[in-house]
Amino acid sequence: MTKKVLIVQRVLTSYRSELLQELAPSLEQLDFVTSQGETQGTLKRYKPKKIKYKNIKILTLNAFRFGYSGDSRNTSLFFYPQVLKLLKNYDTVVLEGTTNLLNNILIVPYAKILGKKILWWDAGYSLDKRTLKRKIIDNVVKIFIQLTDVQLAYSTKAKKYMQTYMGATNCHLLLNTINTAYFESIQDEIQENIRNYKYNPENIKLLYVGAIEERKKIKELIDIVIQANREGKKFTLTVIGGGSHLNFLKQYVLENAVTCIDFTGPIYDKENLKKYYFNSDLFVLPGDGGLGLLQSLLYGLPAVCTAADGTEEDYIGKNLTLHKIKDFMNIDIAMLHKNFNYQSIFEKVNFKLYISKLENLY
Repeated sequence: MTKKVLIVQRVLTSYRSELLQELAPSLEQLDFVTSQGETQGTLKRYKPKKIKYKNIKILTLNAFRFGYSGDSRNTSLFFYPQVLKLLKNYDTVVLEGTTNLLNNILIVPYAKILGKKILWWDAGYSLDKRTLKRKIIDNVVKIFIQLTDVQLAYSTKAKKYMQTYMGATNCHLLLNTINTAYFESIQDEIQENIRNYKYNPENIKLLYVGAIEERKKIKELIDIVIQANREGKKFTLTVIGGGSHLNFLKQYVLENAVTCIDFTGPIYDKENLKKYYFNSDLFVLPGDGGLGLLQSLLYGLPAVCTAADGTEEDYIGKNLTLHKIKDFMNIDIAMLHKNFNYQSIFEKVNFKLYISKLENLY
């Protein structure tokens, strides 16, 4: 494996930092480039109190921020051309893919000139219909991907897409995951909770954990829960997280005098989160996402979603995703728990396996 690696992202998040830091023991240097990020939501920059290994640096660059309206969500792009000054110090550059295209257009050709090894890390495209905008983006991205040495795909679906439309010729599946060390440490507790689960149709507890943004479609989920309860069902919904849409949703629930919805705000401590997962019947992801779904499965809580980010087909299979989120009302939750295979989930996304695969690509 090479000795000095630079990982370039729009924003360094906690879940990504915790995972990738595990590469550090086998490297001379592992550095992360991040912009200042945003004040809340999925693009909030991670500010670690303590870095686990001494050979890691987090390099925060001043950036120009641009809003971008994609096919499935609105997001922000950060442009920091000063990253080019850093490239000469590393053997390998790992790039967040299409979502960081503004910077990659500069980084890829320059890194190629310098003789650096380049890894392109991408989620591909998960919508069923490939729009004109996406076709144009793919044709631009293809020029730069073909200059890279290795392409890493977040999911099986992403790998197929990257090979078919994005010019990826040396593409490997590296399933999007998080640091699973904590879940490994409590596996006995998780397995015991799974064995002791009892379904109560008179009090069905739904859970959502993640960013509270419009693209997550939490309002649609709230409306479905409200309607179901009006029809005589017994649902409650706990919403954990923070974001730009939180105050709107709180006000919406207040104005409609709804008592079956609870907002806790963001909770980052896994031990604190554990009690919510252990005491819920089902995790529901009504909109865009992926890692929130994975976290639920790692806690031993079955999950359903519509189309997340392509990884849902690897995590839980096509049979448990839904065409319309309202269809989750008809799911046999008791049977879902009975058939839940925790060990198979954990084996797919164990971070040790993930790190091993990444190391073997060098």
